Amino acid sequence: MLARMRFVTFVAFALVALAMPLRAADALQLSGFTLLRGASHTAGPPLGDTGGNAQLQLGIDWRPSMTLGTHVHLLARDDAEGSKHGRVGIVEAYVEAKFHPRRDRVRILAGAFFLPTSRENIDALWATPYTITPSALNSWLGEELRPIGVDVAYTLRNSLTAGATLFRGNDTLGALPAARGWEMRDHWAVLGEHLPVDGTYFSSVSAETDSRLGWAYRARWNNQYANVQYARLDNRSDAMEHGDLFNWATRFDIASADVTINDWTVAAESGWGTTVIEVFGGRYPSDIRASYLLVSRRFGNARASLRGDAFSVEDVHRHAVTAALFWYPRGNVRAGVEAIAGAGQKRAMAELRYSFAR
Repeated sequence: MLARMRFVTFVAFALVALAMPLRAADALQLSGFTLLRGASHTAGPPLGDTGGNAQLQLGIDWRPSMTLGTHVHLLARDDAEGSKHGRVGIVEAYVEAKFHPRRDRVRILAGAFFLPTSRENIDALWATPYTITPSALNSWLGEELRPIGVDVAYTLRNSLTAGATLFRGNDTLGALPAARGWEMRDHWAVLGEHLPVDGTYFSSVSAETDSRLGWAYRARWNNQYANVQYARLDNRSDAMEHGDLFNWATRFDIASADVTINDWTVAAESGWGTTVIEVFGGRYPSDIRASYLLVSRRFGNARASLRGDAFSVEDVHRHAVTAALFWYPRGNVRAGVEAIAGAGQKRAMAELRYSFAR
């Protein structure tokens, strides 16, 4: 852990040093949050095995011009929840270029990043403003999907967007819901981390084991009130065993929409697809699906949210209901409570978060 702390510190100071000649106040921005959580104890999917945790998440953005920028998302937590190399690390690291041909926009990302599909994880550092725990769908994407490659998006007249992604890694995508089961937790995988699938195999967003490139594409329409999007991805995995990593060949679709009017927000996502492994020459597919519907309202310095989740593997269907309440006593402080009931389990959680920016 000490070695990883030194590495993260070195990255942060290196970026600061690079930005100093470029008027650091204009070119370099630091932002993030620290949080403490306490939770009632549950065991096994879908509500996990957690009694609370502490986290520090830091975003370092260097933008020397309106066209070019870089972003690094660092994370440190006191409990890796059974994973290897998961306490401290890099969540995202990419270079971004923006162009404005006529009245349109082009955005190019190169590096490691979240695929822009979520309608609930919409805040900086892929955080959600609605609940403490994200939906089963986005909990999985935070654990197992982190494209490492290039993403190009073209936005026509600030309304229609088409995007395409070519990426490496993510060969084990699909292992967690299919083999372990869907879980609801905000464990964002860091690069180099190995998350346990079962007692033998692990999953990793960054390991490249079959030398195949995956791809994704998406289309979105939006106006000042609403978004509607469809995305499809294929990790093009070989579905074979590679040491303690077992690749899963996954093709997955995500349809999503949200609308915000005054203090009300309604958001929904549905993801479905097939993930396959190959054992002794036989291919074994699993159909996976997860959806949610969320309703949220702001009340002055508070927010209340209610979400229903449905998720399944083959013919095993489960449901969960989440209720969350946040209070913002001061500008940088957020206090929240949350209750989840699903699949015969119940979990209550409290959180205190402090956000910062400079």
